[in-house]
Amino acid sequence: MARLLIFLPTVCAFIAFILSILCLFAGTKKDILSGADILTIYTSTLAAKKPGMHDFYSIHVMSYCEGFLDLNETGQRKNLTGCSDRTALFSFNPSEVLLKETGNTTSLADMGWPTAVSDDFRAFKITSKSMGVFYCIGVGTAGLVVLARLWFLLVKGPRQTIAEVSVLLISFISLSIASIVATVIAFQFVNLVNYHGKQSGVTARYGNQFLGMTWAAVGLLLVGGIASLLFVLVDRSRPDPRPEPEAEVGHEAKEPVLYLEEDSDSVKTKVNTDR
Repeated sequence: MARLLIFLPTVCAFIAFILSILCLFAGTKKDILSGADILTIYTSTLAAKKPGMHDFYSIHVMSYCEGFLDLNETGQRKNLTGCSDRTALFSFNPSEVLLKETGNTTSLADMGWPTAVSDDFRAFKITSKSMGVFYCIGVGTAGLVVLARLWFLLVKGPRQTIAEVSVLLISFISLSIASIVATVIAFQFVNLVNYHGKQSGVTARYGNQFLGMTWAAVGLLLVGGIASLLFVLVDRSRPDPRPEPEAEVGHEAKEPVLYLEEDSDSVKTKVNTDR
């Protein structure tokens, strides 16, 4: 069991990498987690009066998706018609999107769109763009931790290194900032849209699935970073193994071997006697 704990930072980093990838690319296409949005703006009341508008606009990290609401026996169901091109520096501009769809070249106020909502999105433009950058940094560093651990396994390197702890910390900080920005945008914009769009029938709702995935990734990176740091501290606290002393060569004096040589004269005398 203790040996399996060594892989805890890598497993946490890998799962966080997958979750952050899903958060980053959600909604870039119709079939890629279109339901994992930061928030969705519903404009079905205005869409019924103005042709060209869609019933809802789901805002993601790098794009937005739009579609219509279909009524069935179980209630309303989202029918996506398309998603915008993805870009890391994405910021949703409702005025630009609605003017393009409706063909209105003057002002959205004439059709009942609350201009205060557009002002709110404009105020958070830079913040929205920075969110995608921090997600990219978090995804890249989390993937780097996994690749580094695979390399250390091949070369039989140490259990954990300071470099891995540092990269995990960078990934944790980046995803934390991105998640905080996404959470603020989700809750703040939902409140602002619901407040300013009450008279126009414009409402908003934040996405629970997206917030759950992004904060789960942050939590996993926190656990992995703490575990990696503990492994490094434990390894450094252990004393260095000392080399065993070599066996000393014995200096005991060997007993001299005496070789007795027979006297040649006595041998000759014995031979003559026998004869």
